[in-house]
Amino acid sequence: MAGRRVESFLLRLVVAEDTSDIALRWRGRIQHVSSGQEQQIDEFEDAIAFITKHLRDLEALRDMGDSTTEPVLPALPPQ
Repeated sequence: MAGRRVESFLLRLVVAEDTSDIALRWRGRIQHVSSGQEQQIDEFEDAIAFITKHLRDLEALRDMGDSTTEPVLPALPPQ
């Protein structure tokens, strides 16, 4: 199907089962698969911010010259 682009993100979580403090129960990493860029996270908001940044960067590249692809997602609001 023309005009589609797939972006993949890998989310890895390590969950500690021996703590009662919910803030210490998990940590993780998120990776943008095609670029290999990773970031450590300790809040889900960090994962959302990472994904949003990568999608914004890709949209900016598309707007700079590659007009052959249509965005699959609606345009992201300004930050």
